[in-house]
Amino acid sequence: MKNEIIRCECVDMSVDGQGIARAGELVVFVKGLIKGEIADVKITAEKKNYSFGIIDRLIKESPFRRKSECPIAYKCGGCDYRHINYDYQLELKKDVLISTLRDRDVADIIPADDPFYYRNKVQIPVRDHKMGFYRRYSNDIVEFGDCYIESEKANRIFKDLKQYLLENGLDQDIRHIIIKHAMSTDEVMLGLVVRSYDTDYTYTAEYICNRYPEIRSCILNLNDAETNVILGKEERLLYGRDHIFDEFDGIRVKLSLKSFYQVNRDQMIKLYTKVRELSGADENSDILDLYCGIGTISLFMARSVRHVTGVEIVEAAVNNARDNAKINGIKNAEFILADAGKDMDEYIRDKDVVILDPPRKGISRELISSLINNKVPRIVYVSCNPATLARDLKLFEEYYVISTVYPVDMFPFTVHTECVTALSRKE
Repeated sequence: MKNEIIRCECVDMSVDGQGIARAGELVVFVKGLIKGEIADVKITAEKKNYSFGIIDRLIKESPFRRKSECPIAYKCGGCDYRHINYDYQLELKKDVLISTLRDRDVADIIPADDPFYYRNKVQIPVRDHKMGFYRRYSNDIVEFGDCYIESEKANRIFKDLKQYLLENGLDQDIRHIIIKHAMSTDEVMLGLVVRSYDTDYTYTAEYICNRYPEIRSCILNLNDAETNVILGKEERLLYGRDHIFDEFDGIRVKLSLKSFYQVNRDQMIKLYTKVRELSGADENSDILDLYCGIGTISLFMARSVRHVTGVEIVEAAVNNARDNAKINGIKNAEFILADAGKDMDEYIRDKDVVILDPPRKGISRELISSLINNKVPRIVYVSCNPATLARDLKLFEEYYVISTVYPVDMFPFTVHTECVTALSRKE
């Protein structure tokens, strides 16, 4: 069967953006195939109940297929829907959400005004004189010229930096290159994650920062651990300051190399606006913002409520959040260093609204019990993983009425979506 070419019809799309094709009883997952298309498919791998394949020849083309301008789209693991027109991407994402969230009401996805060049952060692995993105399901590096979802400025900086490093034999100690582009202020941070301090990157920093005065920060980060974690604990400042500034909706935020910040600023504002709407909060409300990061949601909400308490386990993020409150003159927000998944009763008690924005793994059973037992009147749950959102909502539904789920297309051309929903305590 392997290497055999079989004619298949694509009958559905998988959660990771592959076409689910059938030839009789045979099920084949095919990257790049769109629902409704017919293709001759070459079988590349076989499992017990299904196979994997690649398109050998397209027989019937979907009306939603678009010509990809990216020459590495099929090889790179970054974009799942590069070959599909944007409106249909949103339909496919909504179908996945409906399937994953089952009985929940799902609104139409809030689209991006411009789905290109939106990412304000890029992480580029470096190995064996190659710099690029990982091929899906592998550690092979696929090199690129322009990335059509990364900031255009980040693309230009990376090209120049790559050429300089290779020409001067300076790439071997580097594990990752990180570029953050604060698009409202046009400030850029460059991070070089290195295996050791053996190589002097002072002149590298001077070269690239002189070419791009927008680079206000260049940081050397040491990571000598043999793990998949990108950043190490130790840092050295090579140029400028240890942070950059961005702005959203009139709020100025300080970003460090380790700060978590939504990669799509414009869509972030739409998401936070929906969070505020669903919270039902007013000037008399006390709000708890769990997993608050550098305080972006807290500060956004603080302007229209009585008080906000943010909780975050990463100390650097808490320090950033406190700085951001001072920078914006916001005095009704405080930030606590603690694990949002444990011992939250004292913070939850008497709050009018609790906002949850956890990582992909969702929230702990302990936190769910605490929210239920303290009879929080309203919860707003922001999720980047519909599977864990579905799991957690199931545990709340005996005690809470769950609103429509509102998806926001934070990551165009990928399968990923950010969702927000509100939970109102039952009488």
